[in-house]
Amino acid sequence: MKKIIPMVSFLFLLARCEQDQTKKIDNEEGSFTLQPTEQYGRGAKSDGQDTNSEEEPTRIITNDSQELIVYFSRSGNTENLAHLVHRETNADSLELSIKDPYPADYEETVERADQERETGQFPELDTDIPDLSQYKRIYLGYPIWSMTLVNPMIRFLQDHGNEIDGKEIVAFSTSAGYGEGQSVERIQELLPNAKIISRFSIEDSKVVDSEEEILDWLRGI
Repeated sequence: MKKIIPMVSFLFLLARCEQDQTKKIDNEEGSFTLQPTEQYGRGAKSDGQDTNSEEEPTRIITNDSQELIVYFSRSGNTENLAHLVHRETNADSLELSIKDPYPADYEETVERADQERETGQFPELDTDIPDLSQYKRIYLGYPIWSMTLVNPMIRFLQDHGNEIDGKEIVAFSTSAGYGEGQSVERIQELLPNAKIISRFSIEDSKVVDSEEEILDWLRGI
């Protein structure tokens, strides 16, 4: 019975509402297409690396940027938000991937994520992390899983927290409508000396249609 409760709550937290829209955003590096949320949800095909399993994880690293976006997105909602943040800020952008990707099957992903949290064995990253010393501000983007920080982001902060602690942190997240949960508190726990200067959370199915709200938030930081 103890396992039924977190499983049910996690199912709701990862749920996606459907809509049939795409939008392309442009920047100096080219363009990104915001994916329709009908591709997401419990049946969304995902390799744990990118919205589209045929695409390489996002990696835009320059020598002079002082801002970096680090994000994880299982099925695309957080990736859409991260692309908008990148376009507005022109920050470097790094998508986290893991060595053993989450299953395409939604329920299997839920079960595995629950086990990882119960054991504290978070997934090993498969991302070449750049030198983080050049950045003054780090944007952390993630979906909310079980009202807290997504597991691969926890692993990133565990592995590289000493390189980030003390920097400015901007946290942004997507959820099924329940908000950011305890995710920001978890970040502060892992980065006790970091300065969390802004936080933003949005319902996952609303990202594509909420560009102005997102830009207003970014411009107010």
